[in-house]
Amino acid sequence: MERSEYIKTLDSYEYLADYYDELLQDEDSLCLWLDKIKVHKVNSILELASGSGAMASLLKKEGYTIKASDISPAMQKVAKKRFEGEYLLLNMIDFDLPEQFDMIICFCDSINYLNGYREMEQMFKTVHDHLNDGGVFLFDMHHYHRLKEFKEEYIEEGFVKDVPYQWTILADETAEELSEHFVFYDKTGMIEENHNQKVFDLPKTVELLQKCGFKVTFDKDFIPDEKVLIEGVKI
Repeated sequence: MERSEYIKTLDSYEYLADYYDELLQDEDSLCLWLDKIKVHKVNSILELASGSGAMASLLKKEGYTIKASDISPAMQKVAKKRFEGEYLLLNMIDFDLPEQFDMIICFCDSINYLNGYREMEQMFKTVHDHLNDGGVFLFDMHHYHRLKEFKEEYIEEGFVKDVPYQWTILADETAEELSEHFVFYDKTGMIEENHNQKVFDLPKTVELLQKCGFKVTFDKDFIPDEKVLIEGVKI
């Protein structure tokens, strides 16, 4: 792809939000997550990092009382086109709401945006405070295999909504991070977004959940070599 002289680097999802569903939405995963939610007898759900609102919209159609949330105003704007419900702007690490829920969910590897175990522990404490007794915290995260999968750079190029794009993923095994770089070439020039995600150790994550007052179960092969699913029940 030809590189434009005009280059603009934006915050995460500031530009990608408009193309998120076309590039990153996974309908199969939505169904897998829904099946895991249906195992539990819950009514009220808070979704963290709701993104484009696909999961929240599905849960509302299934009859759940669902509140969506995200830290990105751009994602909130996109989600309002499909999700007819309350969509909050909040930081999933230390939010403070005047209510508790039967279940809190955080999918699509969103927890991997946390900047280390200190933020993870703070998030777990916050989630615990916002669950009813016996409430369920359900989330997924990157499988450790992803660090090996992207040891060599992954490159994807194409068109999305007639806009040329390039998407690369590269792992840093020493830092235990995945770096995703998106480039879009629109009429104004080249737009860049960088997304860095930590790949967390499963035993350490379980340990922190237990420390924060959860009984923990997990499926390390929820999506083999790709996603780990973790469930914490408030005790």
